Amino acid sequence: MHLLDANVLIYAFRRDSPYHGPCYAWLTSALLQESPVATTSVVDLALLRIVTLPSLGKAAAAVADVFRFLAALEAQPAVVRIEPTDRHLPLFAKLCVDLKLRGNDINDAYLAALALEHDAVLVTADRGFARFSGLRILDPLAGD
Repeated sequence: MHLLDANVLIYAFRRDSPYHGPCYAWLTSALLQESPVATTSVVDLALLRIVTLPSLGKAAAAVADVFRFLAALEAQPAVVRIEPTDRHLPLFAKLCVDLKLRGNDINDAYLAALALEHDAVLVTADRGFARFSGLRILDPLAGD
């Protein structure tokens, strides 16, 4: 199973991104494979929050367009939704405490713990996830 990070969805959604091509191509291809492609509420929220930021001015996406994108993604047979289980909190806490994480790094630990508990490969362009031991990562920008 592949768990999508928000940055991959942001790049796939935003046609004006220099990373749109590789992320959109990876996502399109992954949706045709046998391995499930997972999304989760925290990633949906991050996509919505970031691409609709008022500070983007005219480049800010319309909320309705983002929801259409998410609905089209979730309509794909390969897409599954995953959420934390009862194993999540202890794993999440361990990552945060062991790595002495704070602030924005907490979100990364949350997503890493979710991928670990579901034995998923995290699909991300964020190299900072390499700090999480045991986390399998696929970077669609690296051409893996």
